[in-house]
Amino acid sequence: MRRILAGLVLLAALAGCSAGTLAGTVAGRGSAAPPVLCGGRAEPVTVVACVVADLDRAWSARIGRPVTIRVTVDPEPAEVDRGCRPFLAFGTAFYCPADDRAYLTAASVARDRAEFGDRLPYALAGILAHEAGHRVQAVVREPGLDRPGDAASRAVEQQADCLAGAWAAGAARRGLVDPAAFRAVYAREMEIVSSLKPPPGSGLEEYDEVATHGTPAERVAAYDRGAAGADPEAACALRRG
Repeated sequence: MRRILAGLVLLAALAGCSAGTLAGTVAGRGSAAPPVLCGGRAEPVTVVACVVADLDRAWSARIGRPVTIRVTVDPEPAEVDRGCRPFLAFGTAFYCPADDRAYLTAASVARDRAEFGDRLPYALAGILAHEAGHRVQAVVREPGLDRPGDAASRAVEQQADCLAGAWAAGAARRGLVDPAAFRAVYAREMEIVSSLKPPPGSGLEEYDEVATHGTPAERVAAYDRGAAGADPEAACALRRG
C-alpha cells in the first residue's frame, strides 16, 4: 500500500457479503477452519466484487454520502494511468487518483494465496479494507491528503488502517467475519507488505514502505483503534474538508 502522486495511497474495495465466521487462529495456511467470507468463494474477482458491494453500502450509510469503489484485478499496464503505472512492478495493491480506481495486482494475489491458502478471502478483504479507507478519505475530503513528507504519509496510511478496523468490526457484528481471525490475517499482511522492496529498474528504488506507512506494529495499533471505537469518525479522527 503506497501513496501515489500527491494524493491517496492504496485504496480498494472489499467486504463480506455472506454471513459466516472463521473459528480458531489463522496465523498460517493450515490452521483451524477455512473462512467463509463471501460464501466461501475463493476466486479473487468474485471476492472483490462481493466486498466492494458491502464496503460501498457500509461506508455510504456511515458518512451519508455515496462511496463508490472501483477495482481492477490483475490489470494490464495499458489499463493504468501512466503516472501510476510504476507501482505495478511493486506487486501489491494501489489507488490511482488520476483515474479514481484501485488496482490489485496478480503478484499480490499469488503471494497471499501462497501465504494464506484457503484464507485468501480474508487476506484480500484486509488489503481492500485499507484501500476502501482511502476512498472514504477522498469522499469526505479529509484535510492533509496532499501534504508532502513521510510523516504526513504515515498519518494518512494509518488512518486508512484505522478505517479498515472500523469496517472489520462492523462486518463482525453483521456475522461476516470472525474478528480475531481477520485481525490475525491483517497483522500478517502488514508484515509481508512492509518487507517488500521495489525491484531494480522500476523507478521506485527510493520508495520505503515503512517510512511512508509505519511499522507493522504501528499499523495494527491503528487498526485496533478503529475496531474498538464505537464511532469510526471519532476513533480514526476522520474530518470533513
